[in-house]
Amino acid sequence: MSDNTKVLNYDPADPEKMRLPSGTACGNCHHIRRCKAMFGHTETETYCDWSPSRFIPVKTEGAVQ
Repeated sequence: MSDNTKVLNYDPADPEKMRLPSGTACGNCHHIRRCKAMFGHTETETYCDWSPSRFIPVKTEGAVQ
C-alpha cells in the first residue's frame, strides 16, 4: 500500500468540480494543448470546461511524486 495521499478536488460550492486545484491553472494541465486547439482556452484559466474537471498535473522532469 502506498503512503501517498491525493487531496480530492472537492468544494461544496463547486459540486461539478469545475474549478482547478488551488494554485494551479490550465497551463499546469496535461490537456492544455487539446483545450487550446478545441476550445481556445489559455494557460491562465482556473476553471475547467470538462465536467467533472479532467485536470491532470503536468509531470516535470526530476519532480518526486
